[in-house]
Amino acid sequence: MIGWPRILWVGFVTGFLLNLTGWLGNNFILDGLWAGLVVSDAGAVWRASIWRDVFSFVPDYVYGIGIAWLIARLRPSFPFWPTASITAGLFVALVGGITSYFAIANSGFIGWRLGIPSIVLVLVTKLPLALLAGWMLERSQLRGRSA
Repeated sequence: MIGWPRILWVGFVTGFLLNLTGWLGNNFILDGLWAGLVVSDAGAVWRASIWRDVFSFVPDYVYGIGIAWLIARLRPSFPFWPTASITAGLFVALVGGITSYFAIANSGFIGWRLGIPSIVLVLVTKLPLALLAGWMLERSQLRGRSA
């Protein structure tokens, strides 16, 4: 059984990397699409506040901890750690990122031209990082057994 200290540590590392890869993807790959987004005057006030940054960074840490926790709980049910990792990554991507961008695009806030690439970015970032989280958790288990 993987304990909470290890789950939190791996979750925070994963959350940091989710923030980093999301920032890189949004600022370098999707930058032109975001630049073309028209924000209402009411939205401009929100974008200038500290809360925009808080609500941009905190969810990735929650997703990271969720991925690590799910991997730890799913691992006994799967013969290979990558299977548990991909399952956890897909679940968190679906519940967190994909559903959010689908709702935002469906409501017309960002449009599908930006919504679809954002959904792809969620998958491209969460799945490899879920594998990394699984690897870190598996490695910690192996080290614990050999000690």
